Amino acid sequence: MRTKFRRAGESIISVFALSACAWIGAPALGQADNEPGSAGEETTAEEPRPITVSLDQLEEVIVMGRYRAAATDIVSERIESDTPLDLLDAEMISRVGDSDVAAALRRVPGLTLVEDKFVYVRGLGERYSSAQLNGAYVPSPDLTRNVLPLDIFPADLIDSVAVHKGYAPELAAAFGGGSVDIRTKKVPEDRVIGIDFKTGLNTVSGNSLSYPGGSKDKWGVDDGTRALASEISSAIDNYRGSFSPLTILRTAVEGVEVGDIYEARAVNREIGTFLNRDIDLQPQELREDVEADLMAGHRVYLSDEIDVGVLVLGSYSADWRLKERFNRRFANPDTDFSFTERTVNEVDVTGSLNVGVRVSDDHEIGGMRLLLRNTEGEVSSSKTCSQGQFNDCFDASSPSQGRITSIRFEERELLLTQFDGTHLLGGATIDAIARDLPFFKRFAQFEGAYVNWYYTDAIAMTSIPNEVRVSGQETLSEPNGAVQQYRVRATGTAADYRFSELRDQVENFGFDFMVPFLINGYDLELSGGYDYARKARNYKQTSLGLGSTSGRFGGISSDTPSEVFSDANLLNPDYLFTVSVGIGEFGSESYMAAQIIDAGYGKFDLQIPNDWRVSGGLRQEIFKQLSVPVDWLEYQGSRIGVNSEEDAQALADAILITDDWYPSLSVSRTRTLPFLWDADQFQLRAGVSRTVARPDIRETTESTYIDPITEARVRGNPHLEVSDLVNYDVRFEWYWDSGDSFSTSLFYKDIDKPIETVQGGATEDNIRFNFVNAESAQVYGIEVEWLKALGFLREHVADWMDAFYLSGNTTLSGSQIDIPPGSGVGNITNQTRRLTQQSNWVVNLQLGFDSFDGVHGATLVYNAFGERIFFAGIDGLPDGYEQPFHSLDVVYSWYPTDRMAVKARFKNLLGSQLEVKQGDVSIIEQNIGTTGSISLSWEL
Repeated sequence: MRTKFRRAGESIISVFALSACAWIGAPALGQADNEPGSAGEETTAEEPRPITVSLDQLEEVIVMGRYRAAATDIVSERIESDTPLDLLDAEMISRVGDSDVAAALRRVPGLTLVEDKFVYVRGLGERYSSAQLNGAYVPSPDLTRNVLPLDIFPADLIDSVAVHKGYAPELAAAFGGGSVDIRTKKVPEDRVIGIDFKTGLNTVSGNSLSYPGGSKDKWGVDDGTRALASEISSAIDNYRGSFSPLTILRTAVEGVEVGDIYEARAVNREIGTFLNRDIDLQPQELREDVEADLMAGHRVYLSDEIDVGVLVLGSYSADWRLKERFNRRFANPDTDFSFTERTVNEVDVTGSLNVGVRVSDDHEIGGMRLLLRNTEGEVSSSKTCSQGQFNDCFDASSPSQGRITSIRFEERELLLTQFDGTHLLGGATIDAIARDLPFFKRFAQFEGAYVNWYYTDAIAMTSIPNEVRVSGQETLSEPNGAVQQYRVRATGTAADYRFSELRDQVENFGFDFMVPFLINGYDLELSGGYDYARKARNYKQTSLGLGSTSGRFGGISSDTPSEVFSDANLLNPDYLFTVSVGIGEFGSESYMAAQIIDAGYGKFDLQIPNDWRVSGGLRQEIFKQLSVPVDWLEYQGSRIGVNSEEDAQALADAILITDDWYPSLSVSRTRTLPFLWDADQFQLRAGVSRTVARPDIRETTESTYIDPITEARVRGNPHLEVSDLVNYDVRFEWYWDSGDSFSTSLFYKDIDKPIETVQGGATEDNIRFNFVNAESAQVYGIEVEWLKALGFLREHVADWMDAFYLSGNTTLSGSQIDIPPGSGVGNITNQTRRLTQQSNWVVNLQLGFDSFDGVHGATLVYNAFGERIFFAGIDGLPDGYEQPFHSLDVVYSWYPTDRMAVKARFKNLLGSQLEVKQGDVSIIEQNIGTTGSISLSWEL
């Protein structure tokens, strides 16, 4: 049950106690895989090309091929898992040319992506899915969400990705649709050196926009050009959060009743000269995409028992995209709309160092230091039309349109250190100990027992050193005609400056153990573990406005922004420029948050003769979370808003503490005898579990942010409650020794108090979203997955059909949610409907080719999902639906030598675009374009 502290003193103590605990730092250690011997394992090797000439042997190689051999390598882990599990390994990711983890996960049954970052599993939104790195909690560098964006992990860093679709007690209880575990490459067994270079173009990468930036932009780092000047920070403190001339006057001549107000105004204007105003947009021809990767590793055998290894990985990529976007208001789409030309330059830098020590085959200790940097530099120019406003493009008497130009430079960085250890009670360990302690031989009956331990320290940082938005107005020759003149708007915030900083730190440690027993022919494994994670997040935003409402301002407003806001103009008292701090129509943007998860579990796994298996257990999690708005400009009272009994009560209500148990039970049967279809192996598994979905940190504070897809204002709700889930899963799987496979899964989820995104109103130029707890929801569906060689068609087509295979998956699902009246966010139009973000169908298809000599390979990849509700409408307005997106990619691979590969890829050949509809109105349209790339890789 949810518990709330009710006293102001307890509330404040809890805020700082959680924050202090979460900020404790230590040299970071890491997390092991769940099975012994996983740390330091060699990455799956690529299948060598055949050199034999026997027809029978050649046919065997053709049947497997490169892709199908990789698929066979991961089948054993999937079969041995006690819950439904889907896997991708490095070879499978490379086969379809995906550049990051997010793109690769589109191939997994029932998975779709939003913003090419966040995973939707079985039609449930990202809040119902979690992501870990080598099993560890990792903080999110994304400003708008608490979940981890998966596009920051390059494919070359990955050994495999496991998607758990069934819950087991060793997994975190925050489990809805599924859990994604990203497994990085470990120390190799032998020397390895690899180099990869890629370049490409996008069809929308033509003439674009740019502005003078910094000297280190190509590395994804601002050199200080955009940063908030120290003089402005000092002025905020000196004048106690206000730049008004009266405040400056009172501060400068404290105790004097009459001062020089003109001098105070001059001081205000001088503050503006410390802002970066070199922001004029200019045309630019976009460059080609570039990417370079380097991998080097080696293992040294110090003795027969001890070896040490190291692996170094580094990558750099940069791409440029021109993204055109239409936004329309549902009520008047023909007259209230905006068209935006946006140029985005994305830079990714990755570096990792892995070390590992192995003693015999029983003990391993590994460590990893990882840096991921993802930076987006964005320039945009928007035409806005709004009937009845200053930018009425269709006004017959004085037609005009708004022109908003903006720049944004966002740096996201994840710095992580992990250490892990695996200690197996194997034959070598038993013999070594028994030499000195002979009685230890009796523990041979527990051979195979193990202990894993892990420690992770990770810091995610996001910085937007300068986000500038300049509002202008353009006079038109006729309604919706050509532009005759441009002017900067005569407002006090014609130039809107925002500086944002986020710091998110997570410390996570724990252990797992397993002890085997053999009782009357029954194999029993008893396991358990402990997991502790503490997290702190601080987000600070500083906003300033620069402009003038003076009549004389019109004489200079038709120049470019850098000329309008030049030093000479700013310091000229005739133009009455002013600088304001703390502007914004949102309210408080900054916030502090802390989270602690204290968990332990116990589990049994029983193998019964006749191929039956029963496993299950119980997990307890104590969860504590607090997220509160912070007003950094508050110099009179509490910055966290506790200035009255009412404020204290609101803060106490925002503390979320739960202590609950999460059980699971799974039953499976594996048969090596033919069952249906004459398969070589058949497996049936069924499971039931109870889990939870918790609100994101930012969703529980009343701060407001901009959603990157809809550009809508999103406001949190401190009264959100957790959602309890009951999950039912059944999976049937067939495997053939040839590598073919087929599986089908049924699932049903019952959700109590699901959290939904609803439309909360509208502003002058966009809509607003809110979050609310609905009453209940159900999700249900079926997944089908297959991999089939097409050699059976050679009798009807030709012998070369042996070189082809067909794989894919399809998910059909449905859902229903009930939101009672009086939810506090308006009159919801459809109180019973589908869940937001849930697609009724998802399809992934791959047609692959492996040449007989192994030199050539090709894959045709198709991915699509059905429409899904993006937000719920209110006051009779229809729900907003994201439209189906059909993606068709082609990848060709050429292996001229055993150590060299050349790959060409074409993405989105169908030219699909992002579209969101409200009723029959396309309120959002954004082009994606088609991308072509070619890469060259070499490995020693």
